Amino acid sequence: MSRISSTAYAAVLALFGVTSTFLYSRWGAYSTFYANRPGALKNFNILPQAGVEFEDIVRNCEDVYMNEVDGWALLSCDPARASWNTVMGTFKNPSSHPDTGLYIYNYQDQDAAIPHKLTLTNFNSSTFHPLGIEYVPQSRTLYVVNHAEAGSRIESFRIKVDNQQAHHLATIEHPDLQTPNSIAALSASSLLVTEDHYFEARYHPWLAKLETYLGLSLGSIVRLDLDITRAAGPPKLTYLAGQAFANGIVLLDAKTMAVASTVGAAVNIYTSPSGFTQDREDVTLKQTINLSFLPDNLSVDSNGALLIAGHPYAPSLEAVAKCSEAKQARDKCPKAPSWIASWTPAGGVQDLFVGSDFGTATTAVRDVGRGIGIAVGLYEKGIMTWSEPGNDGQNVLQQPL
Repeated sequence: MSRISSTAYAAVLALFGVTSTFLYSRWGAYSTFYANRPGALKNFNILPQAGVEFEDIVRNCEDVYMNEVDGWALLSCDPARASWNTVMGTFKNPSSHPDTGLYIYNYQDQDAAIPHKLTLTNFNSSTFHPLGIEYVPQSRTLYVVNHAEAGSRIESFRIKVDNQQAHHLATIEHPDLQTPNSIAALSASSLLVTEDHYFEARYHPWLAKLETYLGLSLGSIVRLDLDITRAAGPPKLTYLAGQAFANGIVLLDAKTMAVASTVGAAVNIYTSPSGFTQDREDVTLKQTINLSFLPDNLSVDSNGALLIAGHPYAPSLEAVAKCSEAKQARDKCPKAPSWIASWTPAGGVQDLFVGSDFGTATTAVRDVGRGIGIAVGLYEKGIMTWSEPGNDGQNVLQQPL
């Protein structure tokens, strides 16, 4: 065989190998386009007494923090998402909606349980677009990803639950923190943050789309140490790991974190002997949980179960986003289905809810002791709640789906 033909043969083999590896790595996400297409997706629900509440109070909520000790939840909601969504690439109007904000829901008080918008003090909320949230009970500090007009950043607030107030403490910015999405707190001054993309959709829309659909591992998980240079300049940022579309993040224990890869149709489990306090060489990918849908945010209940909410069919989500942006009568927009599942090391993945009765689900949380669950939807009115047998037997819903 001549040198030229040998080189060509080697090139073909190399191309075949790269293509095969790429298609194999992307098969989980690509398979959802066929398996979960309209007409093929089967509704499924084992959430007892599941129903939708508060449709006239909250909408377009993205994340939930649940305090199982005191029985309340915080919601990040943005009705202006139809005209400003930096992840989906919508940049029509950066102004906040009057109902945009942080809501507290005291679900443990059934007689008065209703979401109330927190009053934000010492803060200009004119272009406030809250996304991922994380609360540190010891310091009563709430961290909120804000996709503001001037650039994405993290806001910190001191929460007064009884007074339904949130006092703004600081705006956290870093030149290398460009697409923050979700937060998990190591402490009051050290945060794990996901960056969903390397290319920002607001500046590089086509590159951001290519990064998404090719499933390029350009998103990242970083650590922000806020107490090192608090008085001058940005916090210290340490790159820990990279993955495609790094989205929801939670700590499973002090040395284990789970991170959703939305376009990978998977959740990646990482471990660190130091508890993620060192550099990237200290972080190891331990396990990948493959899913039949595109995961968004994650939560962990007091039993240690990982709850995963997400989207079965990406084109439906994109259709809802475009319809919401274009139409005044957004009630006529189509529904995009939701998928909610749980995972434990012993039991694996268990599907809990699949369907469009509550659409575009991004986060699901559960209070095991009270038997109460909550889910929110990116382009949905109200919240979905359900009631399971809890330690105190409480129920929140009277009218199931």
